[in-house]
Amino acid sequence: MDVTWGDFITLAASRLEYALAALTLADAESRSTPGQHAARSGALADVFQLLHRNTDRFGPHAPDPLGIAEGDVSRLHSNMDILGRLLRDESFYAWSEPDPAASHLTDAVRFLRLAGDLLASHHGPDGEARSPYAAYLDSGGVARHVIAETAELASVAGRVAVRIGQLCPPDRRVVRSHTVAYRLRERAVLIEQATIGIHRQLSSPRPSVPAPGLLHLPAAATVPPSPVRPGEPQGEALRAAGAGLEWLAAHAAQQASRNLPDATAAELSIASDHSAVAHLLTARLIAHTRDLLSADPVARGLLDTAGGALRTAAQAWQQAAAGWKSGLGSAPATVNPRFVREAEFAVVRIGRTLFSSGWTPRDGGRRTPRAADEIIRAPADTSHLLAVVHAVPAAGQVLAEHVPRIAEALVRRGALLSSDPAHNPRGSAPSDQIKDGWTRWYPASPEQIREVTEAYNRARQASAAAQTATARAAEAVGHPLGRAVLDADRRNTLGFTGDPSYDTRRVQAAAARARSTRVPARPLEPARMPANRAAELAREVASVQAHRRTR
Repeated sequence: MDVTWGDFITLAASRLEYALAALTLADAESRSTPGQHAARSGALADVFQLLHRNTDRFGPHAPDPLGIAEGDVSRLHSNMDILGRLLRDESFYAWSEPDPAASHLTDAVRFLRLAGDLLASHHGPDGEARSPYAAYLDSGGVARHVIAETAELASVAGRVAVRIGQLCPPDRRVVRSHTVAYRLRERAVLIEQATIGIHRQLSSPRPSVPAPGLLHLPAAATVPPSPVRPGEPQGEALRAAGAGLEWLAAHAAQQASRNLPDATAAELSIASDHSAVAHLLTARLIAHTRDLLSADPVARGLLDTAGGALRTAAQAWQQAAAGWKSGLGSAPATVNPRFVREAEFAVVRIGRTLFSSGWTPRDGGRRTPRAADEIIRAPADTSHLLAVVHAVPAAGQVLAEHVPRIAEALVRRGALLSSDPAHNPRGSAPSDQIKDGWTRWYPASPEQIREVTEAYNRARQASAAAQTATARAAEAVGHPLGRAVLDADRRNTLGFTGDPSYDTRRVQAAAARARSTRVPARPLEPARMPANRAAELAREVASVQAHRRTR
């Protein structure tokens, strides 16, 4: 099972609670040693630094359109920065010493850093998409969810800072007539007020979770799994099939974000054929193992519904693949066979799960399926099977969302060619016609990919319906899928329309906003003027006013 963003956030919150409990149980009369104080302050300063990055990245989108008040986000952002700086200064007070509370805070820092790296893995160095969830992370709902979780963590960290100030070793250093404990408590109170305001707005008029799928977000699939090998265990093969489908979807999203994709018309057609076969094989796999998956009549009915939705999606994908075979072609910009190979590997692994270890796509459905009790021998087999059954339509939906955008980019760059004489703008001569058809190739026009776009839009809708049906069936069987919650939330958040031009503009606009905006810094209160300087300015103002009256 993949580790998700929610797992890291939960672990970080638990470590902060452990540190708070350790400091609370400490005797208030026995102050911390300078080394303990420095270790605790330094680790907690790292916590606030990482939380500050979250508000810097997602804060600008939280108030839009009707989310969290901008003032609360700015208050949280600025006070976390100030409190982190105060703690950083305290960490330089002495050399650090081993301490249980500091150890818990160090663990929280590690988990928060892993959570941040997980979110960053979905975007490239220049903000380009590296997975289909990149546009999802640029949405306002995700921003509000991240800010809410950050505020909750900052509230606990603020209470830890207050306790660190209370246990601060005796020190004669005084800044603006306030002790260290007072300054830490002051900023912690402001963070708590901002947290209360943020959660109050998310609970009015009724409690809501801005992005329920974010907790199930894994790291971006940047590395494909190993190729198919003979004698692969069934559980390992199904996990590799799911990882390959995830990489296939991520690769399609990367191609759609490029000005000149290196995917060719032939590769897109072959990948669509493999997607159709994968939908059909998963439908047969559900029907074949239906009786062992569940004995509940309701669950079996949902499994039948999921199988029917997968068969419908397979037909839609066959039509989408046929659209590329009507005289369209393109030359590859670079040689990258992994796109087609991963789609084929997923089909082979699913087919060998259903039939036998020597099955290949050339065999089709002629072989006799394995016995159902050989496919499902343990509860873990059921979870792996349902996960890959859901991963097939999920990857198909992402592929159908981005292939029209890839085709539009190829047409815009003149890389997609056509040999259909009906659309030849210069006409065709009899010398161009030979026995097997037409030989003249010319740049395809946007009208020629309209049928391809419509076919992929139908495939997208069919895969989305199959995705919903498989998620309901898995939940009814007793194996709910966290990835299903994420994919449903992503689908509802992005709302692809099937128009590649409109979808591309909307995704690019969200990505541009995510790269260009930052949380406005909350203006700090100016330092009080010394009494002697204030008296001097008062005398100067009085003399100027008197001079104006005499004139």
